[in-house]
Amino acid sequence: MQRIRGDKVDILAWTHPAEIEGVALDQLRNIASLPWVFHHVAAMPDVHYGKGATVGSVIAMKGAVSPAAVGVDIGCFTRDTRVPTADGRDVGIGELAEREDETIVYACTPTGRVVMARATARRTRSAAVLVAVVLDNGERIRCTPDHEFMLRDGSFRRADHLETGTSLMPLYRQRDKDGYTLVQQNYSGRWQKAHWIAARSGLLGEIPRFEGQRTVIHHRNFDEADNSPQNLQFIGASDHSALHRAIIDRNEHWHSAEFEARRVAALAEKALTPDGYAYFAQRGTHNILKYMRERPEHFREAVAGNGRRGAKALLKYNTSEKGRAKSRELANSLYSCDSCGEPVKSYIGLHNHKRYRHGYNHEVVRVEVLPEREDVYCLTVPEYGNFALSAGVFVHNCGMAAVRTSLRAGDLPDDLRGIRRELERAIPVGFNQHRDPVDRPQDKEFWDEFRHLTPAVKDLLPKARHQLGTLGGGNHFIELCLDTADRVWMMLHSGSRNIGKSLAEIHIQRARKLSHNRDLPDRDLAVFLAGTREMDEYRRDLFWAQRYAMKNREAMLGLYEDVLRRFRQDVEFADRVLCHHNYVAEETHFGEEVLVT
Repeated sequence: MQRIRGDKVDILAWTHPAEIEGVALDQLRNIASLPWVFHHVAAMPDVHYGKGATVGSVIAMKGAVSPAAVGVDIGCFTRDTRVPTADGRDVGIGELAEREDETIVYACTPTGRVVMARATARRTRSAAVLVAVVLDNGERIRCTPDHEFMLRDGSFRRADHLETGTSLMPLYRQRDKDGYTLVQQNYSGRWQKAHWIAARSGLLGEIPRFEGQRTVIHHRNFDEADNSPQNLQFIGASDHSALHRAIIDRNEHWHSAEFEARRVAALAEKALTPDGYAYFAQRGTHNILKYMRERPEHFREAVAGNGRRGAKALLKYNTSEKGRAKSRELANSLYSCDSCGEPVKSYIGLHNHKRYRHGYNHEVVRVEVLPEREDVYCLTVPEYGNFALSAGVFVHNCGMAAVRTSLRAGDLPDDLRGIRRELERAIPVGFNQHRDPVDRPQDKEFWDEFRHLTPAVKDLLPKARHQLGTLGGGNHFIELCLDTADRVWMMLHSGSRNIGKSLAEIHIQRARKLSHNRDLPDRDLAVFLAGTREMDEYRRDLFWAQRYAMKNREAMLGLYEDVLRRFRQDVEFADRVLCHHNYVAEETHFGEEVLVT
């Protein structure tokens, strides 16, 4: 154990101070400078930077508690890692951290629905160990080995555990003919306009209705790629058209021969690109088919004798040296795949390449261990816990339970897929929840206490009841495992689900606004003081949420046991271990009653 001198109290480190990353050491010193910290701050061997407080530390406070100090892990990327933002730009994560304000980024639900969310960036570690994740689209992402990437099935895996061919959750973007940003929804494959993703994500408030008109979204600065919420305005479709007509009437430049010449030139240039060619071909096909339907007699008259007139000329051209050369040129022309950059022969070959090589997935080519060390940064996205990189993938931004069974390794079936399928049916994962709540008689009094929680969560009771007995996402897991004696154990890691997250966010924001927290070295260390209404309400909500987390794990264990009984009716369960992961407890140390995080 090493002692590090602090401002108010010392830091007792169960690792050498030189092994603690610089920003984590700064954070420990910030904690040790708080007037409420009691006796010392303990730093474990795995201590590292987190949100507000270091992860892997133990903090005791007398007469106060910090709601953010439970330790929120933050993953890390080099400062040049680019992030697509709602305003249509791709910005280095280091630059986002220097802004010190919120930005709007893309995130993804476990079911593959792309959304937009508010995020904040910050530097998380200095001189960090790095790996490079190389993707099949040619992108190379440098990050810490422990940073988690979102897989195509919505789960997460550490960077250093990714394998060649692993499919990652992709972010595909493109511009349409009018300049609007389109994003492909991974759950359906359909393209959706980014400004409606912002609206459906709740960033513009409630979506209004306009009597007799379809609701559309107007870009205030007329930049269709800028989908930042402040640039978007709901408006009726007719009113929107009238607004644009009025602007055109006032702007003579848009009626000039110069503007028309530039417009025609731009269209001609677009027609030479693969995307432009495909667009105009599709548009032309639509117009021709419409003409054939609406004026059939005129069409038949116009094309009468076409085959006879053109057959000789076409045959002559195709058999000529010029025609043969053109056919060879088209068949052998190379087109670059916009997903991986690989050159592919012909449009048909490009289409097949994209379809069969990529589908809706980005794949890992390899993971490289890098010799260099650099400062690293990350985004905190409270609502979704992940965000998209410009490389086109999503990355990540509790408590334990274990029960020993009477089974041995040889009692299990050779193929465990049946057990896994039954577990997935019994215990919802990610954002999913039970169709009918898991009602247990012992929980009645617990649910009655919900009405005493902060009124801000009063509407979350149905969700909380349906999520009891569900795993969640992120690094949460369920395992069937063996100990050294080949005995079978059930194990799981999960927490207080949406209700716990909501309560924490409410109280963290409340604490940050209190006057006694204005001069803290880090506003994420904001505390509630004993004897105040805010502290009493936080303790009430905190301990209820911790009980919810424990009951959630108990309910899952009950469902887990039911699944195993379907395979072995004689199975018995013993040695139940239940413990919190990050939590607050009222304890007595050195003769004083303290709140320990």
